[in-house]
Amino acid sequence: MIKILDNFLKDTTPLDELYQYFHYAGQWQFDFMPAKYVNKKTQTTQTETHICNIIKEICKTNPKFAGVGYEVWVNLLDENNDHLDQHVDRDEGLDDIYPAKMTATLYLGTEEGLEGGDLAIHTVDYNANTHFYSDIYELEKATTENIDNAWINIPYKYNRLLFFDSQFPHAVLPIKKIKSGESRITLTISSWDKKITVVR
Repeated sequence: MIKILDNFLKDTTPLDELYQYFHYAGQWQFDFMPAKYVNKKTQTTQTETHICNIIKEICKTNPKFAGVGYEVWVNLLDENNDHLDQHVDRDEGLDDIYPAKMTATLYLGTEEGLEGGDLAIHTVDYNANTHFYSDIYELEKATTENIDNAWINIPYKYNRLLFFDSQFPHAVLPIKKIKSGESRITLTISSWDKKITVVR
């Protein structure tokens, strides 16, 4: 299952504030957020309150996303760190690959002047025979030239929410061009049906 919702938040102030914060703070991995914590009126910090409100809005939009708790992290890519290798969103506290139930990614910014940085998603569930590309440029070629048609590429767009089955391996293709001093920042949330140990 892959679902794309553009213009997800009517009020984009939280997106802009989160972008500004993480543009300077950098990549971030939060502690596991139990549903009870997410559903409180306010959280420990304004940043976490924004994130929890976004999770609540995601669950309203897609009730199947609701879980026991949520793993939340922020990916920041720029001209120096320009891609993410192929991976599966999983419980990293286990040796085996145990994926989350569903993943949601919300694009915070920037969009202006950005070329590349597409999210590439393999549309077949992970299994023991899944081929992992060790070179991001090999994966990029396979997806853009339709050599491997099990992949789809989804362009980066401000305020775009993307749901996908966490069983799907995915990667972020290299950024071709980005304004100096700007970042491609995503808020990514995995919904879990159990408590997990977050590994930093």
